Amino acid sequence: MICDNCHERPASVVVTQSKNGKTEERHLCDVCAAHFQPFQGDFGGDPLGIQQFLQNWFAGPGVFQNAQPQVESGPECQNCGLTFRRFIERGKFGCPECYSAFRKELPEVFNKVQGGYTKHEGKVPASYSGRIAAERKIKDLRRQMKEAINQEDFEHAAQLRDEVRELERSLEEGGGHDVVD
Repeated sequence: MICDNCHERPASVVVTQSKNGKTEERHLCDVCAAHFQPFQGDFGGDPLGIQQFLQNWFAGPGVFQNAQPQVESGPECQNCGLTFRRFIERGKFGCPECYSAFRKELPEVFNKVQGGYTKHEGKVPASYSGRIAAERKIKDLRRQMKEAINQEDFEHAAQLRDEVRELERSLEEGGGHDVVD
């Protein structure tokens, strides 16, 4: 894909911006991305480092020109003494206890780093996708069946039980591809 800005070099950075509820995605080369307002800084041909990324998100534009980010100090790890501010600057924890010390701040960090996709389900090879989907469906049906039993809706629970048995039988026969909705 070619850069949306210069139309000369291959795009290596995808920038997604939301303004007034409208999302815009732009594909930029390294050179254009370095001049793009939210990502001011020297990329130097290297991918954007996690510490630069975190500093940019928490400290705002222009952080790469100033060595001091505008993030408040935040909590401090009792084990190694690392502050949240220093974590944002470095992009690394000082010790395993930092996970506990920064527990309240980490969801926001992960949300911004992952672009809102904080639940990872992984990828499944195409040859196993039907089987995995069937197993997930069985798990969901069993959960629904327990709820139906707790509500004393035994007829619905029996229907769900039969559906689970059918899916399990299909999996035992090596299927699962056509059974799941």
